[in-house]
Amino acid sequence: MQWVEQWPPPQDMPVRQVYGIVFEPVSGAVVVQDDHGRHNLPGGTPEPEDAGDPVATLHREVYEESQLVLEDWEPVGYQLVSEDEHPPYAQIRYAALLKAADPIAPDPCTGRTYRRVLVSATDASGLLGWGERGAAQLTAAARVAVERWGLAPAPAGIERKELP
Repeated sequence: MQWVEQWPPPQDMPVRQVYGIVFEPVSGAVVVQDDHGRHNLPGGTPEPEDAGDPVATLHREVYEESQLVLEDWEPVGYQLVSEDEHPPYAQIRYAALLKAADPIAPDPCTGRTYRRVLVSATDASGLLGWGERGAAQLTAAARVAVERWGLAPAPAGIERKELP
């Protein structure tokens, strides 16, 4: 995998994943899903009803998984995934601004219910365990949060809080 901080991915490259780095506007913290100690960003796989629109995938997936409603978003780049037996594909990342969080509900695809934890972008990088590529994605998203929304990103080490 390779992090590519540019937009858009090549037009002929398939997109297999769309994740949101979702910022809570008051604290500047990032929403991370907690599945009994396994952490991830809200997002998922494009479906036919998304009609090839990664923004439609972003909205649908962050709502299905974490019941988040987005106010605004901006792409920050993509991971280029190359596997021997498959052609290269993209995993898109968006920075997003949280508008509202509806009550937690099971993901309709998996039936799993995820806790929503607010952490700094720096701490999210460690929780996700994605190494330097993950840190670069979160740094790019934090830059968008500052430039586009005037947010002060939450400092590293803030107390973890659940998003109600």
